[in-house]
Amino acid sequence: MKTEITNTWIEDKLNNGFQKEDLKSILTSSTKEAQLLYKAARKIRDEEFGKKAFIRAVVEFANSCRCSCLYCGMRLNNPDGIRFSLDHDELLEIAKKAYSNGIRTFFLQAAESESYGAQWLQSVIADIKDLGMGVLLCVGVHQESDLDLWREAGAYKFILKHETSDKELFQKMKPGFLLEDRIQWLKTLRSHGYHIGSGPLLGLPGQTLDSLVNDLFLLRDLEAEMSSVSVFLPAAGTPLENEPTGDPELGLRFIAAMRLFLKTTLIPATSTFERLLEDGQYKCFEAGANVITVNMTPQKLRDDYTIYSDRFYVGLEHARNTIKKAGLVETTEGELLSL
Repeated sequence: MKTEITNTWIEDKLNNGFQKEDLKSILTSSTKEAQLLYKAARKIRDEEFGKKAFIRAVVEFANSCRCSCLYCGMRLNNPDGIRFSLDHDELLEIAKKAYSNGIRTFFLQAAESESYGAQWLQSVIADIKDLGMGVLLCVGVHQESDLDLWREAGAYKFILKHETSDKELFQKMKPGFLLEDRIQWLKTLRSHGYHIGSGPLLGLPGQTLDSLVNDLFLLRDLEAEMSSVSVFLPAAGTPLENEPTGDPELGLRFIAAMRLFLKTTLIPATSTFERLLEDGQYKCFEAGANVITVNMTPQKLRDDYTIYSDRFYVGLEHARNTIKKAGLVETTEGELLSL
């Protein structure tokens, strides 16, 4: 018999803890039940953080990748991809522009590659840090010794998506890689002083509701300060280019589950929701999210960072309007951590 989700049920679970079947009930909730869950998620978010939304800027600075993930247009085995990388001065100018617009967290993202050196990235981080900005990295797996270089230069957060907690599906989606190694790298990041972020790609072919529930428990066990969900969108030139997109409504329920289950995690309203739903990122905030990221990759290059086809690019005006519509006030992550 399916669980009926009521305000009393939600309060009981918040007080006594969520089991796996409870989280599965959230993911399979009806439209009416989902509204109760979203309201409860917003309440938890506002109690933990205040009625605030954290704004970041991201620049995707290199797209040459050594991996051949089945879902990604930048995969090594996609011969049609155009490869690029930005230089130090270009990145610093973009960071200065972000700073002048009131953004204080700069998100350096790149495909997993050795096309840029550890010391080069160290100098970029240090110079952006000197502007008065916190630096967040999303650059995949590198040498463990690189982590101290980057941490000492000023990087203090690192995002590494685990993509799926299903070991077999992970190995199928990321040939040559193992889930346990991915998880170990997240733990290594923690041991080097980073706040960590992770999360699944929702809607991968073969993914199950049970595995999504396991994703939530993995995020809990990792004690991730940042947790996110992106909805699968096929990328041209990949083995999955003709697969259906993931379900953004399920994605919204996953956001609510993260907020109710994890409570104090930072949760972004990712661009995939805006691509798939009208006011998609606003709906993420309504489901409990509290972060939005402005894309500052140069216009001439951004379409070559093909994590999926026909991307939606979040501009500053859109981000601020979305925050305002959600009834939140823009703030910076410096509130949470001394930079």
